[in-house]
Amino acid sequence: MLWVFLTVAAVGLFWLGYRNPYRRRWLLPRRVAPRSTTTAAVDRQHRHLLAGGRLGETAVTATAAHFKELLRGGRVVEVERELQPGVGFAVQVRALASVGTPEAGKLLERQLARKLTPDPVEQTWYWADVAAGLRHLRHTIALPAVLRCVDAAAGLPAGTVLAAEAVAFPNFATALRDLRSPLGRAALRAVATVCRGCRDGTIDPACMLRAGLGDLLANLSESAPPDPDPWLTAAVVEVERVFRRLGRWADHLDDDLRSAAENQGVRLFLSSAHRTEWLRGAAERLLARFPAASTDEQAATLRCAYEFRADVTHLFPHLPDPRSPWWADAVRCLTWSKSPAAGPVLAAQASRWLGSHRGRPRLPHLLAALRGHPCAEAESVLLRAAFGTDPDTRRAATASLGWWPPHDPAAVMRALRVLRTDTDADTRGAAVSALARLGERAALAELSAGLCAEEPAVQHATIARVAADGVSWLWPDLQELAESGDRETALAASEAAAQLREQALGLTG
Repeated sequence: MLWVFLTVAAVGLFWLGYRNPYRRRWLLPRRVAPRSTTTAAVDRQHRHLLAGGRLGETAVTATAAHFKELLRGGRVVEVERELQPGVGFAVQVRALASVGTPEAGKLLERQLARKLTPDPVEQTWYWADVAAGLRHLRHTIALPAVLRCVDAAAGLPAGTVLAAEAVAFPNFATALRDLRSPLGRAALRAVATVCRGCRDGTIDPACMLRAGLGDLLANLSESAPPDPDPWLTAAVVEVERVFRRLGRWADHLDDDLRSAAENQGVRLFLSSAHRTEWLRGAAERLLARFPAASTDEQAATLRCAYEFRADVTHLFPHLPDPRSPWWADAVRCLTWSKSPAAGPVLAAQASRWLGSHRGRPRLPHLLAALRGHPCAEAESVLLRAAFGTDPDTRRAATASLGWWPPHDPAAVMRALRVLRTDTDADTRGAAVSALARLGERAALAELSAGLCAEEPAVQHATIARVAADGVSWLWPDLQELAESGDRETALAASEAAAQLREQALGLTG
């Protein structure tokens, strides 16, 4: 019976070793599959195209002639067999789109259901190629399939490009007629994704304005029913953000497009009063429906509530249940809780998890939420966590310091200056930003130097960092850069200034 006992014990130990989500496994470490060279090449190819690059026209023409001959002979299967993943896929899709026959459109539509690669980024680029081809063919019947792919690629930069292709479909507006239908919900998500992509530079606003984005957004905000729908709310929020930025975008457009952009801006202006009133009651409507909503809807509601800085304390009189799939979103919303008890409660839970392996993966969410609670308990636990052994914990704690005048200025400044030399680059950056928020001259000078860097990548990364980290001391520097002669720099700086304004005044300010 000894061998039975040893077998049961071994199985039990194995199960215990795998049931907790430790960052490092002590049994059978998993191999991380390296990214394939094909995926990297396809990603580089499409980034080149986004930057204004072109496909080889000779190759497209020759491939189109070849496909046209095959399709004329009814050899559709052979054409489909030749559509293989790789850098040549974009050329083949462009060639099929130039053929221009209904058979070519149907063949391309079928590619949306094919899994060409296990890599989600590479697959999304292929979907974007196909969507562009279908749009060129005006094969509008494929829009629902394209929107399903957009949902599958949510969260990826390539997914933003795919969403832009969907929104540019000539019949996209029809998908927004029934906002309660699955197709309408998917269309709303695509609209919000595209608006965010225009703001963060993933999508060129000029391309979307040429496709009539402003008119589409004006129609949406004028017809939006006062429903407690988080997907509609997220879309209307993005409409308001685009309206506030459209004037700045128009300054950097060519003359032939500027008048169209100004007309779209006028339409958005005429709907602004209705939109502002709609947004004022949106958070209250969403939170009232929260208890009866589905899990997905609750998660989307909490993401909207965070945008509105709504107080969700009444939904969670105690801390949210860690077993809930939207636990992290709920804790993030507690950043804006107005209850004087919220800060000490969050700090006490974070303190308990500081010494617990089980709570370590969730700890950064609690520490991030403490930035909105200027109490001594929050400051104390943040200082402890900032010198922990886990880099994610240190990074989150450091990033939550400096958002309010310290209770113990000497201790906080001393800790941040030490963390400025941390081995983790992100923690070092968070420490510099925290010091800059507190007005330390050396930290502000470091960020100012990044804003003036000659290397565009460094300059743009610093612009985004100033906005994300709320370094409002450098707001005048951003406004000066927004007048730069370089279009990309000016747009990035004006977006960063708009984000700082929103942080200070809120969505409706």
